[in-house]
Amino acid sequence: MASGEEAKREHEAGAQSQEAEPLGGPSLSRTAVIPQPVQLLPESPSEQITRRERIPRELLPPLPPLPYREPKALRVQREGVPDLIVPLYPDRSYVFGRAPESTVVFANDAVSRQHGRLSFREDHRWVYRDLNSRNRSFLGDAVLPASGDERESFHVMSASHGWVVEAGHVILLGNGRSRITLLAEVPSGLVAGPRPRQGGSAAAAQLERSVNICARHQLPVFILGKSGTGKTFLAREIHSRSRLDGNFVILNCGRLPQDTNTLQSELLGHVKGAFTGAAFARVGKLYVANGGTLFLDEVEFLPPPAQDFLVDILEGTGSLAPLGAPADTREPPPRFRLISASKMPLQQTRLRPDLAQRLATGDVIILPTLEERREDIPNLVEEFLHRLKTEQQYDAAFTSDAIAHLQHLDWPGQIRELETTVKAVVAREVAARAIDGVGASRMMITLEAVKAYLSQRKLGFGTSSEVTGGSTIPVPVLARKRPADLTEPEIRAMLERHQGNKTRAAQELGIALNTLKDRMRKLGIA
Repeated sequence: MASGEEAKREHEAGAQSQEAEPLGGPSLSRTAVIPQPVQLLPESPSEQITRRERIPRELLPPLPPLPYREPKALRVQREGVPDLIVPLYPDRSYVFGRAPESTVVFANDAVSRQHGRLSFREDHRWVYRDLNSRNRSFLGDAVLPASGDERESFHVMSASHGWVVEAGHVILLGNGRSRITLLAEVPSGLVAGPRPRQGGSAAAAQLERSVNICARHQLPVFILGKSGTGKTFLAREIHSRSRLDGNFVILNCGRLPQDTNTLQSELLGHVKGAFTGAAFARVGKLYVANGGTLFLDEVEFLPPPAQDFLVDILEGTGSLAPLGAPADTREPPPRFRLISASKMPLQQTRLRPDLAQRLATGDVIILPTLEERREDIPNLVEEFLHRLKTEQQYDAAFTSDAIAHLQHLDWPGQIRELETTVKAVVAREVAARAIDGVGASRMMITLEAVKAYLSQRKLGFGTSSEVTGGSTIPVPVLARKRPADLTEPEIRAMLERHQGNKTRAAQELGIALNTLKDRMRKLGIA
């Protein structure tokens, strides 16, 4: 009888100790993690013992921590629109909210303008931080069923610190109608991308074939092209089509530190306590790319110490230990697909000859300029508009004369400049419609709207230009002058800018029409 009462007291004490253990609150560290379910190991019949003979729980060896399940994509669910799949890249941050500049825009009023941000931390973990949202963020598990208001079974994500998230987790923004699910893989064929293209240039067709070839082998790829021609986009596309298990990691060679220790921390990582402020271990970018793709952007600016590091990695020699590790530490070399890009041929760079040879031993892709593929501009504009619709819920289209105008322009900033132009014109139209109280119906972007934006932008740069037959005629933006100080070239350039219209030329010069005609007579301008 005594033994039965003793067992009952032991059972009640165990239950009280479990109730006293916090289940969902944030930890005292700067990063909170959802508690993992307790793993129970089954007992074999030969190992079963009576309760009085059991080893106390505190003396049992701790269970090994569960491995981190790194997410590779997001499934974004918003009320009234189809689901959106967003691939995750370690070099990017993802902002969610109602603000138009967010990475993914949620139109629901329960979502704040800037609700939360997801970013890749240097210890190789994805971290979500609530940005002091009005209705808060909630974290839960995708496999756990919920009845009623599922927020009651989720963890409130306080804004005081970041929360480590992994594949299988669900984040609710304000309520269950705006949710983000973290996925272990990018679902094939479900990524929101451009619509099927019609036509296109021969250069675009050759580029598509080159990408498909590179996606089917693991040789290095070197991409040569002007700034803004899409080198980073092309590298991402090769990585995506290759279906590699690892990450796509960008190493901006022009921003690498020159200090040897800082460079070692950036490329190979550091251990906790390696230097003041090293609160936790960091995974170097070369190891973040393990099993995936390392993209060397602006490789012509790679500093000599980083070149030595990279050659050691490719040859499998040298010390690959993180900063602050013991001297006898030996790390296995990371294995990754190598893609590099430059604005100049490799022989014109200051790279080590043996490194330059390695970068170009596989495929070499020469990117054409936008001027060499003007017939692709309608497809590119359609792609940018489709992205705006899926990510920011802007439903817009350009009129045919507006597209034709864009095709005749020169684009010094190449595809990047074209994309920013499309985004800016659409955003301006959205703002104007909001002021006028017009609903969120489909917007038609007119030629006048495109010209108005381009004119303001050119004035902001300090020069103006008018498109004539695919070329631009620079016209200086004149300070207000006395009519007698206006020169013949200045007046002729202004007239050409306004296609001979004297009234508009006089208005921009800030003089009366008759004054302009009188000055033209004196200078012999017909």
